[in-house]
Amino acid sequence: MAISVRFASAIHRRRAITLDAHGRVTLTGRTPRNDDRNGRAGNLKTTNLIRHVNETRCLRLLRRASPLSRADIARELGLTRATAGNVIAVLLEADLAIELNEPLEAGKVGRPGIRVALNPKGAFFVGIDVSSTWLAGVLVDFSGAVLNKITIPNSKNFREPEPVAQAIADLARRLVVGAGVDTKRVRGLGVSVPGIVSRDGVVVSAKLLEWEDVDIGQLVATSLGAPWRIRVCNDAVALSAAIGALDTHEPEDMLVVLLSEGIGAAIIRNGRVAEGASGFAGEIGHMVLSVRPEDAKSQTLGLLGGYSPFLPLLPDGQSIAEGLADLAAERNHGGVLEMKLETWAEVISVGLLNLIHILNPARIVLGGPLAVLFPRIQRRVDAILRANLLHGLALPPIKIAGIEADTVAVGAAGTLRDSIFLLPELDQIGNGVPVGRSPQFAEIASSYSER
Repeated sequence: MAISVRFASAIHRRRAITLDAHGRVTLTGRTPRNDDRNGRAGNLKTTNLIRHVNETRCLRLLRRASPLSRADIARELGLTRATAGNVIAVLLEADLAIELNEPLEAGKVGRPGIRVALNPKGAFFVGIDVSSTWLAGVLVDFSGAVLNKITIPNSKNFREPEPVAQAIADLARRLVVGAGVDTKRVRGLGVSVPGIVSRDGVVVSAKLLEWEDVDIGQLVATSLGAPWRIRVCNDAVALSAAIGALDTHEPEDMLVVLLSEGIGAAIIRNGRVAEGASGFAGEIGHMVLSVRPEDAKSQTLGLLGGYSPFLPLLPDGQSIAEGLADLAAERNHGGVLEMKLETWAEVISVGLLNLIHILNPARIVLGGPLAVLFPRIQRRVDAILRANLLHGLALPPIKIAGIEADTVAVGAAGTLRDSIFLLPELDQIGNGVPVGRSPQFAEIASSYSER
């Protein structure tokens, strides 16, 4: 089955870009004879788009199975040797790929084999997770490995965006300098927050931080003073990137649930985060668990299902994540904890039941510091769900991932890293860099046009 996208312009009226069942890109139809300036520009844009797609497919292949020879890459992508060579040359020039000289096998003669792999040092990304209690920061390389991590308290001034932005900028610089990384190789800074984030990165509402309409990205950029791309996202979206929800090889519908101060979610459709009309999809913490409208501000999944009920049971001198982990590991649970766990199980069950009925996900993945307690209630939750699921619906598997304190920070950095591997949207073919690609990669487009 092929997907074809036809151009509506007069210049490309009989041209079409086609993706076949194997993901190969071809250009079909007649080439216009008119050689005017507009025609040449249109052809260049079309050619550059195809090259962008092939370059992204090459990066995705190297991420999945690296290192590979040029012949392997050409064969896997269905490209000619020459086309594959040109794509690889651009990735090498952009430092996103490197060549590896591999030793000869015993008994063989000749030159050692040269294979291509992702360049871990080709790009670096900073991720910082903001909560009312901490700022957790990490530095990751292009392979996704964490090179440095720092967590600092944020309990005194979290209500004031300006000092938080300054703290984020300072922490980002500490992470980079501490790892000995050249700041020019840092491609961006991802910031995750527990709240509603608009498409342009404005924090519309973060009740736990008491923020409304805060452009934290701009504040961080002003404090940072570095030309890094800054992306602000919801903490659940960051979690989905951290656990690899966007890296699945098969398109899948799943629900990623963050259990932390509140409860958030990322809805994954065909391997991508569903944003909704305003970019607010996944705000399940605001789900009202009551039939009374006046309870919309108090009886919500986020307020009832977050870790607030467990705070009185945590020892002093520990972070919340450490305290919850110790609480989950206790063998002899007192009556108070058991009652709180029973109530929590009912709250989580009602929330998941509604979400399964509405979204029908293939699987559910839980993460965040509070997820460490979920094994204590999973049997109870499964029983409630099975007893109340709509007839004909199967209970999706519920897995736990990403419970480390810095997991969301890793995901915040990963949202920028993952954008490099996203194929352009076919319904948004335009004049510039494909959708999802940062402005820094315009240099790749220019290098294409020069070849």
